[in-house]
Amino acid sequence: MKRPHNRADWIGALICMVIGVMISLEAYRLQAYAQYMFAGDHTLPAILGFFFVMLGGVLLVQSYPGKAQAAPPRQTFAPGYEGTRVLYAWLSLLLYAWLIGVLGYLLATALASVVFFMLIGSYRWYVAVFYSLLLTGAMYTVFVLWLQLPFPGGDLW
Repeated sequence: MKRPHNRADWIGALICMVIGVMISLEAYRLQAYAQYMFAGDHTLPAILGFFFVMLGGVLLVQSYPGKAQAAPPRQTFAPGYEGTRVLYAWLSLLLYAWLIGVLGYLLATALASVVFFMLIGSYRWYVAVFYSLLLTGAMYTVFVLWLQLPFPGGDLW
């Protein structure tokens, strides 16, 4: 659930809108080199700048600070069970970095994504395995088969 009148979201929305304006100005500068109005190097920056400004504006409206309200009680960073999940996530990332060199990118990514789906998404193991295979298969299809980019191999495979 998103908290209303969230100062961090308000500041983030302003930053997002400023970045969107900067991207749009770059798209305008690149338009001078384009041969066509809707196709060229300026098209993607123009689309991204538009979305940055629009989505930043939506977030700005949703998080605009209104009347002063009583501050909710402060909590410590990741209390209890959440703290152990954060620790397990960091340890899993370190293990994943090591496993890429040993097992190769595909197997390490499949194993790490199972762990992360279970840890962060709180999925059951069979759902996590299914999503992991789906994710790994999609990345293999896009990068190896379509784009012809080889994944790093490991010592074992």
